Amino acid sequence: EPRPTPIRVAALAPGVVEQLLVVEDQFVRQGEPIALLVKEDAELTYKLALASMELRKAELQQAQALLKAAQIRLEQPVHREAILRAAEAELAKIETELTNLPFMVRRAKAQMNFAQNEYARQISAKTAVTQRTVDESLTELESSRAAHEELEGRKTSLVAERKALKARTDALQKEFELLTEEIQARDENAAKVQAATARLEQSQVAVEQAKLALDRMTIRAPVAGRIYRLIGHPGSSVGNMLTQMTGYDGSTVVTMYRPEMLQIRVDVRFEDIPKVSLNQPVQINNPALSEPVTGKVLYISSEADIQKNTLQVKVEIENASPLLKPEMLVDVTFLAPEVPAETAKTNAETRIYVPRKMLEQADSGQTFVWIADQSKQSARRQQIEISQSTPGPLVEVTKGLNPTSHLISSPTADLKPGERIQIIGESDQEGN
Repeated sequence: EPRPTPIRVAALAPGVVEQLLVVEDQFVRQGEPIALLVKEDAELTYKLALASMELRKAELQQAQALLKAAQIRLEQPVHREAILRAAEAELAKIETELTNLPFMVRRAKAQMNFAQNEYARQISAKTAVTQRTVDESLTELESSRAAHEELEGRKTSLVAERKALKARTDALQKEFELLTEEIQARDENAAKVQAATARLEQSQVAVEQAKLALDRMTIRAPVAGRIYRLIGHPGSSVGNMLTQMTGYDGSTVVTMYRPEMLQIRVDVRFEDIPKVSLNQPVQINNPALSEPVTGKVLYISSEADIQKNTLQVKVEIENASPLLKPEMLVDVTFLAPEVPAETAKTNAETRIYVPRKMLEQADSGQTFVWIADQSKQSARRQQIEISQSTPGPLVEVTKGLNPTSHLISSPTADLKPGERIQIIGESDQEGN
């Protein structure tokens, strides 16, 4: 089977399978197309995103043009200057009229006096002139008098008009100095440029997302390997959370495996499990192989098969042959692990010696010692076998003890098997 698991090739975007481009056990390279999804909707979404991006680009160009114009109006406010100069010209005109007003009044008064004298002469010469001439003199007199009175009353209005024009000129001068509206227009257009830039970036992200969704309509191999199983069929919906597939999620289209990454699952009977260890060498054989291949134990499964009374052992294949395929039956032989020379030497030289005075003889002639059972806090009589060829205060124990056994060195005359004891310490004096 694939190690550690089969590789699921999933649809990264929801869609409907249009065409499968591979068959089982076909070798594919990384990035090679495996399946095609229906992509018409994704293409339309991509085109819409492109059009939206072009619109955002135009909006940005428009905002930049407005900002440039506002900047020029701020740096060169000729429109403000033109209005200010026109107001100053009107004010100068009023000032000139006020300056010339006394002379105009004098001239109008002189004309009025002349017309009055002329009218008086016409009246005095009643029979010498016609009535028409008298009427014309009267008309000229009234006109001169009206012009004089108009000039006499113009000063007040001219002063008021000059005051208003002076205030308007001052206001225009202040506006020309502050340029408040131009600064506001520049800042507003700068903000519009920023907003247009942000909208353009959003549209670019939308284009990338649409392009990614369109690219994902072509499902590609994530790694180089062979097709294991075909899960999605043409016409099936994938990538949808509502899609249900037995043993797979709704996005899986095919599964793959790498031929160089294979392992074997071996059913081992319970009684043979103690003979299996991690990294234990194994020999793998199959009729398709010209010669057996080697492997090693990866791990022992933690779940047993109660129907077959077996436990699965996973075996790694070293230098896997291309002839080996998933689900192929093979014969596995577990080889005995090599024992290191140092370990063998240590085991050969291990001896257990106990003080001779701790040995007791039973009536049947058997030799035993008293052992402290630390787990139960009790005394236990342990039968042993000793070597008769060991001289001195120590005697070699050939059977019945191990290096972890704890002997009772205190007097044991009153001890009974299973009697509870209190362990107060350990001693290594006098060979104990």
